[in-house]
Amino acid sequence: MKLMVLLALLLAPFQSAPERADYAVGQVWEYRTRPGEEGSLLSIRHAEKDPRGEPIYHIAIIGLKVHADDRAIEELPHLPVSRKTLDASVIRLATRTATFPDGSEGIATWREAKGGVFTISVAEIVETLEASLRTQ
Repeated sequence: MKLMVLLALLLAPFQSAPERADYAVGQVWEYRTRPGEEGSLLSIRHAEKDPRGEPIYHIAIIGLKVHADDRAIEELPHLPVSRKTLDASVIRLATRTATFPDGSEGIATWREAKGGVFTISVAEIVETLEASLRTQ
């Protein structure tokens, strides 16, 4: 029995996030970050459904270390993500409190543009954003 408990504890960090039916607006999550951004958090700021009924979560992220040319980005006020993105990214609900930027302007712009939704992990989104900024 002790061996089973020990194995479960050792393997826990490598397991994928369990299927969650409880993502909710206002939640703050720790997530699988890029190296050096371990203190970064994400917050679910708004939720809605696409025309097919699939959930879309509008998140904000703080604690980033994105560097591109002469710019440094520490937070992202708005990213539209899928449930798949959250399932692949989040680890646990955060126990610390944090202040997140208002993403309402980004949500309005996204709706006006009939924008898409990310389906890759949050770390991959941040990595892609940083690479894109470096090429501009």
